[in-house]
Amino acid sequence: MTIETTSAAGSEADSFPRQHARTQRFTSGAPRAFTVAPDGERVVFLRSPSGTDRANALWVLDVTSGQERVAADPAALLGGVSERLSAAERARR
Repeated sequence: MTIETTSAAGSEADSFPRQHARTQRFTSGAPRAFTVAPDGERVVFLRSPSGTDRANALWVLDVTSGQERVAADPAALLGGVSERLSAAERARR
């Protein structure tokens, strides 16, 4: 017996298990790893730019104004070049 998992549109790429894996259990794009500055004026956190992007950028939230800004973006830091990772680091990730 075979059970097919497809969305209403009929695409297996949009099935729940695939979405769940692609978005890292629907956590990609959500802020995480918060740290509040000692003076309480800023909060820094990690967040990916979208629900399917695995790379996290470092963001800073100004508590007074409510403005967020990117403090460090991995794509900008790498200058468009892909990372050179050892086999051990690739396995860890």
